[in-house]
Amino acid sequence: MNKENESMGKSQKEEPIGENPFASDNRVFRLKKISCPSCGGAVEINKGEELATCPFCRNQFSIAKENPDFTIDREVLVKYNGNNSEVEVPSGVRAIAISAFQNQSTLKKIVLPEGVSELQGNNFQGCSNLETVILPDSLENIPQMIFTGCVSLKSIDLPKNLKNIGAGAFSDCKNLTSIEIPPMVESVDINAVFFGCESLETIFSYENTRFKRGYIQGCDSLSSINVLDSKTGEMVSKKRVVLEEFTSYKIVEDVAND
Repeated sequence: MNKENESMGKSQKEEPIGENPFASDNRVFRLKKISCPSCGGAVEINKGEELATCPFCRNQFSIAKENPDFTIDREVLVKYNGNNSEVEVPSGVRAIAISAFQNQSTLKKIVLPEGVSELQGNNFQGCSNLETVILPDSLENIPQMIFTGCVSLKSIDLPKNLKNIGAGAFSDCKNLTSIEIPPMVESVDINAVFFGCESLETIFSYENTRFKRGYIQGCDSLSSINVLDSKTGEMVSKKRVVLEEFTSYKIVEDVAND
């Protein structure tokens, strides 16, 4: 090899081949193993695969591709880095980290995939333009303060397997007009969960759900709690919400459905 070629070879070897994916705090991790959204079994995946088949239950599901909008670390969505109005979280994600979407003012609709089982904190707090939320049935707990200040939130279907709603979860959701509490939720403190929901008119619940009968503030439009039959979904009774004193409201009695 002559000196000219030798010099060229040396130059090529020293030329950077690309950005180190671990050099930035906003790096995206490639998933080597992911959990099956159906049975939870560990599934090995190869680079470039778009579909995976679980060896345990034979469920076939799509694999999250690398996307600069999402920072994912070991099945946890750490941060959303984009600015889209509608966002669908990739399949294979099992948890949403605290503050992953906090104060995302461009976000209007969020869809979480089946398999997400943990929301780690106030993930959507301050998303002032968020209107619609679609949650998976794999989610059993809504943490406290998660949707606080989502003043544009109009629609949310709570998962059928939900067991607990944390304090302040929907506080100051000023455009939320109605909500259905799933049958596995045993107790709800309206004042804590829905404080400041001034447009909330009706709550639908099931027979086994109990509401704390303390005063309710900031829910000026709430007039009733409609109780549904757990088998048929038909209304069987109604709890009236009436004005007491100092602009506070109270659940006063059950009224049989005629």
